[in-house]
Amino acid sequence: MSLPYRNTESIAAELGGQAVMLSGTSAKKPKVSVVLTTYNRAHLLPLTIDSILAQTFRDFELVISDDCSPDETENVCRDYERSDPRVRYRKGPKNLGMPGNLNAGIQASSAEYIANLHDGDIYDSTLIEKWCAALDAYPQAAFVFNAYRDIDSSGRTVRVYREPLDPCVPGSVLLERIFFRRWHFDSPVWGTVMGRRSAYLKVGLFDPRFGFVSDVDMWMRLAESFDVAYISEPLISLASREAAPRLWGGAEDLAQKQIVRMFWEARLRHHQSRRFRLLLEVLRHEAFALANRAYYFACISKARVTRAFGWRGRAHVGSETTKQ
Repeated sequence: MSLPYRNTESIAAELGGQAVMLSGTSAKKPKVSVVLTTYNRAHLLPLTIDSILAQTFRDFELVISDDCSPDETENVCRDYERSDPRVRYRKGPKNLGMPGNLNAGIQASSAEYIANLHDGDIYDSTLIEKWCAALDAYPQAAFVFNAYRDIDSSGRTVRVYREPLDPCVPGSVLLERIFFRRWHFDSPVWGTVMGRRSAYLKVGLFDPRFGFVSDVDMWMRLAESFDVAYISEPLISLASREAAPRLWGGAEDLAQKQIVRMFWEARLRHHQSRRFRLLLEVLRHEAFALANRAYYFACISKARVTRAFGWRGRAHVGSETTKQ
């Protein structure tokens, strides 16, 4: 299913070119393009980039896609670009937001396997190797993701998020058993995956209508047409909110509406040929939306009371997948 704002021919033209080095000469394509999106987190980038460059799998390019950061991000990235030929840095002329910045990074990449990674997260040294092995083993899978480790500001493990999935499952299983059963409208996939360029060519790029949460829409669109691979090891450590505050800009309420809308579209898309099941899913969706609004209102109210009285703690609002 193509995105409404892009046609398949234009996507193919942008994603199908040869690898071009900074000198402008063609070179052999690497097996993997690592697209690292970043915005205004220069202080976190060295740990993230070091964990990528230390991967046991070596045949990759690292495309750093900077969403016009006003801090020292460019200086940090240029230093890495000068010291390692695998690193390519691009800075957008204006801030595009998460989906636009990620789309630009994907368009600048060259390999068939594209790893989408985030600033602030720390990656196990075997991540790319194991992701490649999974996509090699399951050619029908559009993307692979894994369990995640949540760490605090001192680097200690707080919890591990793991899904009850086999190494490869039909996309319908991921949709019907996990995505569509979550009344919080949250996602088991936290935005960091390795996908196939050919899969993006089929479904289109990330939809800017959904802003920060456009990655969740992408995983559901890919699951509609392909299988999904999964690794149960926590190969990614997620930065704490103290170290990497979310870049919401006061848009929490908008993000909630976007999430509910995308799940509505995904249910309609998936069940459109089964009218009775679609009716049941519409009822389920409305019940979940009502419960989620009540929960969201309670969390916002708690956060306001906390700020007003100076209590310590933090409220959990919305999906854990919506960070840049």
